[in-house]
Amino acid sequence: MKDLVTVVSEIEFKARKLAQQCEECTLRNEELKNQNKQLLAELNQLKLKVKQLEYSKQIIKIAKVLEREKGSTEAKKMINGLLREVDRCIGLLND
Repeated sequence: MKDLVTVVSEIEFKARKLAQQCEECTLRNEELKNQNKQLLAELNQLKLKVKQLEYSKQIIKIAKVLEREKGSTEAKKMINGLLREVDRCIGLLND
């Protein structure tokens, strides 16, 4: 009978230990989910900043081309490309 009580006690101890580990894993999982959300938000902000910098780069490039050669076909192509991009963005905003 004593062995049976010992076995039951050991099982109860192990069950409590597993429940505690499960709770710890659940908390850690929530922390990781929150961290993932924060990192995704940061990634989206960085992507937006990259797009803005690329746009600024294009503007600077166009300005330099226009500075060198007025009426350049390359500059006209760049300006037309930017205008198409603006039109596309306006179209997306209207939808």
